[in-house]
Amino acid sequence: MANSKDTAPKRKRTYEENIELAKTRVSAKKEAKKTDKEPQAMLPWWEEGARRAPNLLLRNALFGISKDRESYGEMRLLASLEGHTVKSNEQLNQYDLDNLEMLLHLQREHAIGARVLFSGHSFLKAMGRSKGGGDHKQLHHDLTRLVRATVEIRWLNERKSYTESLVASFGRDEKTEMYSVRFSEEMLQLYEAGSAQFCWEQRKKLGKNNLAKWLQVFYASHDAPFAMKAQTLREQSGATSKIFEFRRMLRTALAKLQAVGFLSSWAISEDDLVTVKKTPRPASKKKQKAVAPAV
Repeated sequence: MANSKDTAPKRKRTYEENIELAKTRVSAKKEAKKTDKEPQAMLPWWEEGARRAPNLLLRNALFGISKDRESYGEMRLLASLEGHTVKSNEQLNQYDLDNLEMLLHLQREHAIGARVLFSGHSFLKAMGRSKGGGDHKQLHHDLTRLVRATVEIRWLNERKSYTESLVASFGRDEKTEMYSVRFSEEMLQLYEAGSAQFCWEQRKKLGKNNLAKWLQVFYASHDAPFAMKAQTLREQSGATSKIFEFRRMLRTALAKLQAVGFLSSWAISEDDLVTVKKTPRPASKKKQKAVAPAV
């Protein structure tokens, strides 16, 4: 005898059930696409109290020690160590580097190429600057400089080059007073070539001593800094002072770096050879990075 379940006609789905099924299938396809999508590129992670920048931006006179910040109007060759050449159309200094470091610090939470949002007030506060109307105008000018600043780096041995604005673009919503900044994916190329991490609190304690700030990031970009002539440091930092004046500035800057805890010792020999020993940096806590969605 045939089973009644086998002969019973199948119930047709209602219109509403078909709509719901279609929605479920569309949702499943979207989730599958999300799963199949390759992870978005991120900058290397660093902790809140640190900053990190590519070595190729720190081992030369790109961000020099001069207080001047003029626009060259053309690409100029800058002093750099052997192995690569660096050119820029803007005279950048440690003030510009501080701004770039803060932007990169914000970027590390987002995929490269995604827009990073922040308020001018929060940016100035994090930098320890005043927050008046003039300061906000200065910030807008500073961000414009970083977008305008084109950098060309050539690896001589590998026959390759990098030419890009330091910041790809930025915008400001006049109603909300929120800024949006975007870095090019090419910035990741510079990090992959090597980067340096350093303590932000130590850097802030260096105040307006641009040579001390330059030496901090220069030595941070070397695991074990090798001895160098004072004249070489003078050239690499973009200093324009006479060598005897630079030696005086150098001693003051090195003493400052030791006072804030970046250096444990330093010395300048009779033949002008500068040797330093860095204070060991505490081990960083590793964090599992989650890609922030593109804005």
